[in-house]
Amino acid sequence: MKGAWRTVEAVIAGVVILLFAAALASTHNIVKSSPPIHGYRALGAVYEKGMLRTYAAQMDFSAIDNEVAGTGYLTGFSHSVQVCDASGSCAGQVPDADELWVSRMLLSGDKTYEPLEVILYIYR
Repeated sequence: MKGAWRTVEAVIAGVVILLFAAALASTHNIVKSSPPIHGYRALGAVYEKGMLRTYAAQMDFSAIDNEVAGTGYLTGFSHSVQVCDASGSCAGQVPDADELWVSRMLLSGDKTYEPLEVILYIYR
């Protein structure tokens, strides 16, 4: 009789473990879609042209935005650019969107060491 009870206990324990595993598997996490890698490619293409440092040093975010649009990497997405310096002052606007991805590039300056951050906002 002792062996039968242990078998019943083992079956009940197995059912409890399977129910616990089923409960864990039934919960779904909502994962936002990954940011488009093309944002980094677009910034890299503008950097390779040699114009990104100059525009960033002048805090000319609209020229960077035009150059990024000209690369063709962000087809199907809207985008905007913001340039920030080491003191925290920024030129450009952060868009108000539900899905927003950010690509950043840090620059050391144009001809002198003045760290700048070029932020590319990609949204739909």
